[in-house]
Amino acid sequence: MIDNDDILHRVDRHYLGPTGLTLPFRLRYAAVGLGTVITAAVFVIARAIVHVPLGFQSLVVIVGIGVVITARVTKYVNADRPLHSVTKAAWNDLTAPRPPRAGQTVVLHIPASFHAFRSAHTAASNEGTR
Repeated sequence: MIDNDDILHRVDRHYLGPTGLTLPFRLRYAAVGLGTVITAAVFVIARAIVHVPLGFQSLVVIVGIGVVITARVTKYVNADRPLHSVTKAAWNDLTAPRPPRAGQTVVLHIPASFHAFRSAHTAASNEGTR
């Protein structure tokens, strides 16, 4: 157990294996659940979309892909950054507006409500000057 002053992080969240037969690597409890979901999603995509035949070799490849994806995702997901926050940040980054490329035509969309506001504001200021 890690001895620190933060009660939330004092708990060791790693599975080391059964007593006396420890695993050669540390396995976080959160990675087990996330890895199961990711591997199941890879299996469904491989079978339903890509039409991978069901066999020992294809199952080993699917599990391997699931482990690799889980390892990459759990580098970013921890107690301070839950999966929802990482997913939301990735989505915001993907859908953020980007500056136009060189030579790209830029079209500004001005909503109709702005035109109505502007004409009403112009009419009101013209009445005050008369």
